[in-house]
Amino acid sequence: MITQAPEVLYDVHECLSWYEMPGRLPAAALAGEACVWCTRPADATAVELAPSAALRRLACQRCYAARLAWYLTWADWHTHFTACTACQQRQTCYVAHGHRLLHEQTAQAIGKTPECLVCPAPLLATELVAPLCWEGNTRFNVGYAHLRCLTARASTR
Repeated sequence: MITQAPEVLYDVHECLSWYEMPGRLPAAALAGEACVWCTRPADATAVELAPSAALRRLACQRCYAARLAWYLTWADWHTHFTACTACQQRQTCYVAHGHRLLHEQTAQAIGKTPECLVCPAPLLATELVAPLCWEGNTRFNVGYAHLRCLTARASTR
């Protein structure tokens, strides 16, 4: 994994604080007494999410570290993918596959199941996959797509 500068880690912290929040928080999490993701009671090691928010939101170190690893491994994969000639030419790239495998391990730890954003099918280990990012109406999104789906979609336009 690439070592991240403090500014990048701050940006990732902001992403986790704003965009990875569950849709509905339990009362204990709303009160700042429990982790927003696993609802374990907060202790002295809890991480404060978005300290500028009106509500005090906390995460236990286990949940926070797992989501931090998920974002950082996705960012490493995406950075490689956008700079790699083989990836851009939709060829097999073993470095990208290694980044993908590492990222998928972190996804399992936080209960995310990677699936294609175009055809909502699961990502099989034998398929070429691209890490994607886009800005939606209310949030920054990261995800994945089969390269065959991206190619098919582009050719129909």
